[in-house]
Amino acid sequence: MTMGTGQLSSLLLQGYEGRIYPIHPEEDTVLGLRAYRKVSELEELPDLAVIVLPTRIVNQILEECGGLGIKAAVVISGGFREVGEAGAKLEKELLEIAVKYGITLVGPNCIGVSNFHIGLNTTYFPYEQEAGSVAVISQSGTYSCHIYTYAEKSGIKLGQTVSIGNATVLGISDYLKYFADDPSIKSIAVYIEGISNGREFVEAAEYATAKKPVVALYVGGTGYGARAGGSHTGALAGQDELYEGVFHQSGIIRANTVEELFDWSWALATQPLPSSDRVCVLTNSGGAGASMADACGRAGLSLPRLSEETQEKIRELLPGTASTINPVDMTFHLNFADLLKTVPEILFESGEIDGIVMYGIFGTHIFEVFRDGLGDLFKFPVEDARPIIRGLVEGFTRFPDDTGIPVIVSTFMGPEDEEIAFLRSNDIPVSPSPERAVNAMAALCRYAEYRRSL
Repeated sequence: MTMGTGQLSSLLLQGYEGRIYPIHPEEDTVLGLRAYRKVSELEELPDLAVIVLPTRIVNQILEECGGLGIKAAVVISGGFREVGEAGAKLEKELLEIAVKYGITLVGPNCIGVSNFHIGLNTTYFPYEQEAGSVAVISQSGTYSCHIYTYAEKSGIKLGQTVSIGNATVLGISDYLKYFADDPSIKSIAVYIEGISNGREFVEAAEYATAKKPVVALYVGGTGYGARAGGSHTGALAGQDELYEGVFHQSGIIRANTVEELFDWSWALATQPLPSSDRVCVLTNSGGAGASMADACGRAGLSLPRLSEETQEKIRELLPGTASTINPVDMTFHLNFADLLKTVPEILFESGEIDGIVMYGIFGTHIFEVFRDGLGDLFKFPVEDARPIIRGLVEGFTRFPDDTGIPVIVSTFMGPEDEEIAFLRSNDIPVSPSPERAVNAMAALCRYAEYRRSL
């Protein structure tokens, strides 16, 4: 399937309700839609042109679009400055055409834009979950749309994505300011290979981070990364220390991996900001609790010893093997109400912590496995337990909004467990490891500290 056919397929699958006009020199219909030979044959003026053509004719087509009055375009085609002098000349001409007609242009050498709130997906890859509040700005097509499946598997709901390509007209700074003003977006994830105008970037970043969190992954800090970025989009990389300083000055939270970029953006989009870095580790596993506690220390979070009064309230509920100092280790305690309701309520009401990282939530999936394997030998009332556990989990998902205290969960289980899937779909970040949960909480604390400094 060609790039253009794939992108039109994604647009149709996404449920875009506006009119779509395929332009094709030979076909009468494309994917069930009437096709036109030329843009000039259309009965009405489109809002957006998506150009997927051989590089040699892109400028000609953009000129035609501009002459007809089309004011926005996405140029997917590559072969511009990233390939050398001849391509740079074509890109200069492309810029001149865009300026001449006042065209807002994304690309070239990109893979498209998406706004899932209006069913718009001009990329090659389908997005199969509901729209969310994380925006992605990427100098890589991969990190703007290949991540759709990853986001779905992880529970991260994306709102809008843009592959900026060579950024001939619109650059990272423009998108930062745009998403900063978009009320549907709660956090912004940015993949950066290089920045051409540092002053403009800092101004845009400071504007954005004063309104909402921005997480960035920069990959040009080594010679190898810079070389790859230069051949990829013609990006201008710089010293790692310089970018570190720019991010710190402008309030951007710097991620070191792709997982951190999306983990942190997800947490920042869905959780309230903590009032301080005082965190409680709540777990029903000693090993996971120890991992979380160690990760808190490495991330610079505070793990305050709970007061005797708070500990005594917790002790009354738990077995003698439990630990109540912080971490609160319930051990393998199968009273779901204590894990999901009673103990969290005690912690929230104590006033002694401002965030909870938690390990140990699960639903009835494990009991269903036992029942299916053992039959009548297994006596646990799975069907009776399911609505009770679901009710507790539903109440748990309301804690962040009700208390203003963020909660991040870790589990090694996946969405095969209905309660884990429910948490993810109801804006509770669920990390696949204890350390990633803690680091996401640390990102919340860092951004909260930056906002307080303003």
